[in-house]
Amino acid sequence: MTLHQLCIYCGKTANTKEHIPSKQFFKDKSDKPLITVPSCKVCNAGFQKDEDFFRQFYVSMLMARSSVAKKIMDGEISRSILRKPALGHKMFSQMKLIDAYTKSGLYKGKMTMYKVSDTDKIRIDRVVTKIIKGLFFHEFSTTLPEDWIIKIIWITPKVEQEQKLDVMAKQPFWRVIKEDTFAYWVNYVPKSFQSVWLLDFFKIPLFYVLVLDRKTAHEVK
Repeated sequence: MTLHQLCIYCGKTANTKEHIPSKQFFKDKSDKPLITVPSCKVCNAGFQKDEDFFRQFYVSMLMARSSVAKKIMDGEISRSILRKPALGHKMFSQMKLIDAYTKSGLYKGKMTMYKVSDTDKIRIDRVVTKIIKGLFFHEFSTTLPEDWIIKIIWITPKVEQEQKLDVMAKQPFWRVIKEDTFAYWVNYVPKSFQSVWLLDFFKIPLFYVLVLDRKTAHEVK
């Protein structure tokens, strides 16, 4: 059985394709074809609830700064809330408006802060891992080795400064799927799968990700 016939997530027979990221993020026609990877129906369906939550989280965080995120909130997510009021209650109980400032102290206006519980973080990390595995297959035409580590770092002002992410993001390694919706940045060690990734939804990255062999991962703090 050849590789393209196998699910990249479990190694069983692939009988469908999985969108990377989920196509529910894309409101209109994309600038480039959406990325798909071979998947089995069980894995495909198994991500659904976490991906719904992931979209809700991202849209809630960024709807004040992205017209696309606002459209998704006013459309599909609002309709979901009407069908399931408990969803809306939980979502809005985790959100609040805060004053935002630039690094130099200038007031930027209000922005939404989303309180992420440990359970929520596990669900979000599962989706980010799924996306990275899909993008890895798309870039390298092979599945991520089972013993390799995906290290997800949430971007905070401290992390952004320490890792110089603003400098990293200016380097020419971006793959843009839809300008206002999703792009990813990747740079990797030549002749190696070891790589650094930025995931950019609605033009605002919230995570960067390291893909490392186990030995290197233990050496990285």
